Amino acid sequence: MKFRNIIFLSLSMLFLFSCSMTKKLEKQLVGKYAVKMIKTEPEKQGDEAYLKIMESLLEGSYINFKADKTYELSIVGKKRNGTWRFSDNGKSILTDKDDFYFNIVNFAENNLELKSFNNKKSVLIFLEKISG
Repeated sequence: MKFRNIIFLSLSMLFLFSCSMTKKLEKQLVGKYAVKMIKTEPEKQGDEAYLKIMESLLEGSYINFKADKTYELSIVGKKRNGTWRFSDNGKSILTDKDDFYFNIVNFAENNLELKSFNNKKSVLIFLEKISG
């Protein structure tokens, strides 16, 4: 009986900790982020001409993660809307589209690096927080 109580208490504490961790991450994530760079092909990452073309194409591109758990993504003039949530372990941002999600590579106060997955294709997205 005592063993059951210990397991129940341990699982309860783990659940509460994971919920509070997710809430903190949600508050930190909410805001609008400018898309600074997208990297797809490792061999072109150092190519100066490629980087300049990407910078000009991405001008005005953004991701806006809203507090109501909706998002708006605008890249190269194409928009996508939907809902978002954190994975249970807090290492991914999941959307309402099963084939479209982000793994968090780096999450700092004003910078975010995401590895985006869409239909088995992946790209690394560098973001800078501009509001929120």
